Amino acid sequence: MPYALLGVSIVTEVFATTMLKLSEGFTILGPSIAVVIGYVISFSLFVIVLKTVPLGLAYGIWGGLGTVATTIIGCMVWGEPFTLYTGLGIALVAGGIYLMNAGTQQETDKTVAKVNESL
Repeated sequence: MPYALLGVSIVTEVFATTMLKLSEGFTILGPSIAVVIGYVISFSLFVIVLKTVPLGLAYGIWGGLGTVATTIIGCMVWGEPFTLYTGLGIALVAGGIYLMNAGTQQETDKTVAKVNESL
């Protein structure tokens, strides 16, 4: 359940960031209101996620996937350039998230094994 909430938090953060671009410096009311609502929902869900998911892992996933998603939206919607370096950066972010998750899982497995040994 925490990872589902993290996913919704990421989607609402990407939505809010996209609305931030559309608000044109908070000069257009609708997108400006959407920015506030999106970030409030995103951060509220992120706080709940942090009760069970380690901070570094949660923030790495949240920030990394949010960055990748906003980059893709920027390229598709506003025609921002997608270069070899952009693709490489996305691959590195994905690899970093994978490694952080693998390291966290490895530590969790060690903890579970210690608990099982003590039983």
